[in-house]
Amino acid sequence: MTKAFYIFGMAVLFVWFIGPSSGMAGDTMSESFSVKRGGSPPGPSIIVLPDTLPAAVHPDSIPYRAETGLGREILRIPASILHLAIMPLKWGVIWSQEYQVYDRLSDLFLNEERTAGFYPNFSVGGRTAFAAGITYFNRDVAGTGHSLDVNTFYTNAENFKLGVNYKIPPEQLQRYQLTFNGNMRLNDDQNIFLGGNSSSDDLEASYRIEHYSLQTEAGYLVTPGILAELTLGLTHAVIRDISMEAAEGEAPLPSALQSEGFGLGKATLLHTGLGMIADNRRALSRNTNDNLLSTITTSYDFKQTKIRVYSGSLFDLGVRYNRSTTGRDYEYLNYYGDWQQFFPLPGLPLDRRLALRARLQKRYPLGNSSVPFYEKSILGDAANLRGYRQDRFRDLGSLLLTLEYRYPIWDTWDAVLFTDQGQVFHNYRQIDLDQFHGAYGTGLRFMTASDFLFRVEIAFSREGTRSLMEFSMNF
Repeated sequence: MTKAFYIFGMAVLFVWFIGPSSGMAGDTMSESFSVKRGGSPPGPSIIVLPDTLPAAVHPDSIPYRAETGLGREILRIPASILHLAIMPLKWGVIWSQEYQVYDRLSDLFLNEERTAGFYPNFSVGGRTAFAAGITYFNRDVAGTGHSLDVNTFYTNAENFKLGVNYKIPPEQLQRYQLTFNGNMRLNDDQNIFLGGNSSSDDLEASYRIEHYSLQTEAGYLVTPGILAELTLGLTHAVIRDISMEAAEGEAPLPSALQSEGFGLGKATLLHTGLGMIADNRRALSRNTNDNLLSTITTSYDFKQTKIRVYSGSLFDLGVRYNRSTTGRDYEYLNYYGDWQQFFPLPGLPLDRRLALRARLQKRYPLGNSSVPFYEKSILGDAANLRGYRQDRFRDLGSLLLTLEYRYPIWDTWDAVLFTDQGQVFHNYRQIDLDQFHGAYGTGLRFMTASDFLFRVEIAFSREGTRSLMEFSMNF
């Protein structure tokens, strides 16, 4: 009897030792090597691997019950509307993942190494109501590691854009980078709103522009987070067919175009400048720009887009000297500053964050010279003061403040709530809190695990509503 109790006690101690010391390992082991039942004849054991369960249940995985009420249902209305609105997109993503649509398109448009290929471009709500095109990119030109992008946007024969960008990136044993940019833009119906910050949307001028530019940028990495940059460029513009439209009872003001040195006809400008970029943004992942739909050019750019930036800041400061090559009709300085700050929200995951931007630009004419109107600061664009018409406000200087709340609603989707506040001015004395023009809105941003794809936004202002779809980040 004593011997039996002794054997039983040893067995209990053995089971206790194996079970608790390895968490669920004892249970898993005992179940993994079980024999499949069901009347099968004796034979070799069939291994059955059960699901591995966590040692402890996470509190967030425990469902809870909440009593429904009128107040709770009212609070759920915005979330329910947003959920219903994005359901078709969600179904589309699930379908594309199930049938591997993205991988198949990548195989069609990209090379085997995923270093070169082409993809479509679309733009809604930019300088034209709609534009489409194709981008070709190569991240290893002739095996050198250099980067090439060729971007095209086309609306019709009189509205198109072509951009070429070639970059020699920094390498492990060198700190410099060189970038060569070339752009051509033709638009037959652009708007000028006269009157600066207080201009009326009833009085505008329309013009046709041919714009060509070449620019070289030489950068030096002072530290891994600071880039010093020298720029040298040439811009040529041809302005034609300016027509005036005035509200009923008001007379057009053609003299204003001449008296303010708007730059009618042809003008060629030479510019050179210095800049500095300090970037200590921290993100959950970094843009590699080797995916199908990204048009973030020059993937090796120091300021390349980082996916879901959650903290840190970026400072971009610089000054440029500009002068016309045919005389001193246009001679001016252009200085600018851009501050971006990102804040994680206390108590929430890092991917729920606030993004703040403050941007200042100022043109300063030298002597008796002036600044051509197409080179002045503007507000009203897909990247600034959304909700207003293109180039809605224009003057020598501009100040823009943007605040965004960004949060994930899908593993590759971000929802955004934003507000833009901005004003243009002739001199700093005109800056006033009462002179800000405001816009607000919401949108969705789509990305892969390592790359930005595109954004869809709707913006509201006192002058109307504007829908945007862009294949580039605003910041």
